[in-house]
Amino acid sequence: MSAKIIKNKVKEFREASALKVAELAKQADLVPQTIAKMEKGLPTSRNSQLKIAKALGKKHEEVFPLGDK
Repeated sequence: MSAKIIKNKVKEFREASALKVAELAKQADLVPQTIAKMEKGLPTSRNSQLKIAKALGKKHEEVFPLGDK
């Protein structure tokens, strides 16, 4: 059984902001491993997603667009 890949724009927005993974993690009060999981499309908590969106100055829907269900 494989994990569902969750498409998001974390890496795209992080790189556009010239932030390293560790820098974004610190701003979002998360560990860098959580950012790495998000960028790979692995499942993370909604709370973590909200923290990332806020740290990037974006709405949750911009960073984590709803895909086909």
